[in-house]
Amino acid sequence: MDAIKTGVFIAAVRRERNMTQAELAARLHVTDKAVSKWERGAGLPDISLIEPLAAALDVSVLELMQGRRIPAETVRHTEAAEVLTDILGMAKHTRADKRSHLKQADRFLSRLLEAIGLLFLLCSVYCRTQLQTPIPLWLTISALVLAAAVLLAKCVLHRAVGNQT
Repeated sequence: MDAIKTGVFIAAVRRERNMTQAELAARLHVTDKAVSKWERGAGLPDISLIEPLAAALDVSVLELMQGRRIPAETVRHTEAAEVLTDILGMAKHTRADKRSHLKQADRFLSRLLEAIGLLFLLCSVYCRTQLQTPIPLWLTISALVLAAAVLLAKCVLHRAVGNQT
């Protein structure tokens, strides 16, 4: 699937239908910037939007994927098979990207949890050695609340990663 060819096709069909980018975006529940990005060839619609986009533009999925008008009587099985292969490839790529972003977020949350623990440890040592006072209760509670929030975020993230497999 060629992003530029598909983008030019989306723009042409949208204009034929006298729709603005904002109107098309509203029908698909995306931003008008996303539609602009597709039309410029800077990106492709998400796999989940291919069928609704084709319906909104009143074209076939095959026409949308190939970026050109195809008369109904000339559709060949090989063309349809190529488009299906493209769609499956896009779906795998999208899933891999989401999984990669989730893993990056997990690493970030792990580092954040380590930083919270280190900061609490340093504050505790400072209070005990320099100020010679017990560790303030507000400091302990704050550290526990922050750690609990990060751990909760990690649990949600792990569930999301598990659902991506």
